Amino acid sequence: MMKYLSYCIVISMLCVSMASMGQDVEISIDHPAQVKAGEEFTVTVTIQKGSLTDYSRFSQDLPLGLTATNVSSPNADFSFDNQRIRIIWLKLPDTDNVRVTYNIMVNKRLKGSFILGGVFAYVVDAERKFLNFDESKEIQIIPSASVDPAMVVDIKDFKGDTEPVASTAAQPEAFAVAVRQKPVLQGSGAYLVHLLIHNPSGSKYAKIEETIPSGYIFEEVDSHDGIVSYAASTVKFIWMKLPETPEFEVVYKLVPKQGEPQGNMVIEGLVTYTSGAENKLVEVKQMDVDIAGLSATEKRNLLVSGNIPPGAKKSSETTQKPPTETTRVTETKPPTNVNRSEPAGASGNTIANTRVLAAGSGIYYRVQVTANQTAFDGRTYFRDAGVDREVMVERHEGWYKYTAGSFQSYDQAVAYRDQVEMLPLVEGSFVVAYRDGNRVPIESVVR
Repeated sequence: MMKYLSYCIVISMLCVSMASMGQDVEISIDHPAQVKAGEEFTVTVTIQKGSLTDYSRFSQDLPLGLTATNVSSPNADFSFDNQRIRIIWLKLPDTDNVRVTYNIMVNKRLKGSFILGGVFAYVVDAERKFLNFDESKEIQIIPSASVDPAMVVDIKDFKGDTEPVASTAAQPEAFAVAVRQKPVLQGSGAYLVHLLIHNPSGSKYAKIEETIPSGYIFEEVDSHDGIVSYAASTVKFIWMKLPETPEFEVVYKLVPKQGEPQGNMVIEGLVTYTSGAENKLVEVKQMDVDIAGLSATEKRNLLVSGNIPPGAKKSSETTQKPPTETTRVTETKPPTNVNRSEPAGASGNTIANTRVLAAGSGIYYRVQVTANQTAFDGRTYFRDAGVDREVMVERHEGWYKYTAGSFQSYDQAVAYRDQVEMLPLVEGSFVVAYRDGNRVPIESVVR
């Protein structure tokens, strides 16, 4: 690290604060006001994180001629590539203030001045927030006395020590190392998560870390011979020896915990791999595409370009139907005159993210869209399927029964049944009758 002359050591500090959703976030960045070409200087970033605990990211772009190396980044993955510093936390430290330090090397041919800005991204209630900041004071570069003045270049004009040949096109950076298909809701209420991974050439190992929403249990489906670990809200896949194929895939399930509310289906993922002597860290990019429906060439092109091939299916088009045989009550066997085995409960209660049907009064009708022996997220499933009225659940005769609408007349309910039966993912729906919150045979109330 360079030794600074006493007359040129000046510490500049930028403080930016934001109050959002009860989160007070403040960032300060310390660095000298003058630096010497050919030597390093130290940058310290301090984040007063308030009550933030989960995924956060600090990024900073450097001009050509500056390179960064990590000094201290507690609990974080530090990387520098393509002139960008990335410091990423899956879980922030428990301390009130988080401090990271890194060195920046100044190319010996440089002169001029530059500024340091950056972005701090964090998550509040499953929503991403961004705090942008710019350093108002310039950092002056003192030219190196050991370099021929004819070779000295202003940092704003610097193109690198080896000037590129005009006819040589730069190789574009690949779109993604890993693509996550938008999670697919299944009939059981679980979500299927599918990852497509580009095998990093020459990497000694690879690791994927995914933070999953609350209220779900991780289940391995296909780790492609990776080492799998799951703790709290983090899932890790580690390969000490990578597969031999150029691309490979990982699949897992997120199963709703019974009796617990499910968080929004927001997943954050990071890929770590080696490139030479450095660790690289990149984000998993989520796309609305059916990965399993792509050819090998289309998968490769997706990772390189990010372009979804024309006619490719979307994730939502792969949604699985709920069971329709032994677990569905059909209209040819209407429910008998038996009251519900369990009370409907208050409308605020939920089972697998679906509101429990509250008891009404008088005679009314609803349309039953399915009945399962295990609970699932019927509200989200049928909303995505195109049912325009909220689907609620009730426990009846040992089944979880899912119904939509509330109609004062039988004819209104029949018309709505005919409407939902036109939807591709709804099959075998029928009208059910209630008297004061209890199911009754249709014939007992329809004359």
